[in-house]
Amino acid sequence: MIELRWPMLAVSLASIVVLLVLLWTRQPRRRDDGLLVAHTDRLRTLPRFRALARREQLVAAVATLGALAMLTGAILMSARPARPVVVEPDRNGRDIVLCLDVSGSMDPWNRKVVESFRQLLDGLNGERLGLTMYSGLSISVFPLTDDYAFVRSKLDEAEAAFATEDYDYFIGTEAVEERASQTGDGVMSCLQRFDVDHDDRGRAIVLATDNDPLGEGIFTLSEAAGEARRDEVVVYGIGTPGMKPARATELTDAAEDTGGFMSVVEDTGGVDDVIRGIQEIERDRLRPLPTGVEIDEPVVPFGVAVAGFVVLLSGALLGRRR
Repeated sequence: MIELRWPMLAVSLASIVVLLVLLWTRQPRRRDDGLLVAHTDRLRTLPRFRALARREQLVAAVATLGALAMLTGAILMSARPARPVVVEPDRNGRDIVLCLDVSGSMDPWNRKVVESFRQLLDGLNGERLGLTMYSGLSISVFPLTDDYAFVRSKLDEAEAAFATEDYDYFIGTEAVEERASQTGDGVMSCLQRFDVDHDDRGRAIVLATDNDPLGEGIFTLSEAAGEARRDEVVVYGIGTPGMKPARATELTDAAEDTGGFMSVVEDTGGVDDVIRGIQEIERDRLRPLPTGVEIDEPVVPFGVAVAGFVVLLSGALLGRRR
């Protein structure tokens, strides 16, 4: 159903038009330039006179109709006719950064995580994925993108590197000083990979780590979690079997501080279930409600105004013919 957004404007303009018409019709007609002719009754009965009179009446009627239609269309357009519709928001507007600790002890677990993500690509639609690796330093393997063919090729490369322990693949993650598995610094680096505000898309980090740092980093894991919470980024931790209880607790607290959780992947598998669980939680967490919006519908009043102009122009051309 079409409604007027500014109905009072239409009423005001219509009132002005009516007032102007009344003022114009009430003005006395000047007859100073007229010519008085007697005995015109016989003239009025002539067939030619009657034909011309009917012609003038027709021209006046056509011009009046065209003017009214043009004014009506213009007034309705000024009132902004609109149609309310219900819009289903994008339910797949998520950015997910896969944040991998590439210290040597993480190779078999990272391979499982990457393999699971690669298998899940066929079920994605609209999500953007990115991959960042860290140890003593952090590097971005590929930025957030929804080019799933590109993502698949890069995940294939990463899986092969983890499987063969191809150290050339991890160049750039090793610091000069004795420093490795700096989870706090890694999370901070992954936070910098998001390029869209959280109001537009949901944001999450999937963090795979044994959280066993060597040396001193710039940020602690709790500090990084606090920054993620302020940026409204949810962190999901994937720990490894045999983690030190204190380190597992630290990772759990950091993930929960952002609204996420931490899971431990056992030797028998379970990475697929963890990733799917993260996907389902993110989908439910970011499931927006349908919203009502109004779409402008100027076609009908514009068509009326154009038709009125055409009729008015036709009346003018008809009146010029003799």
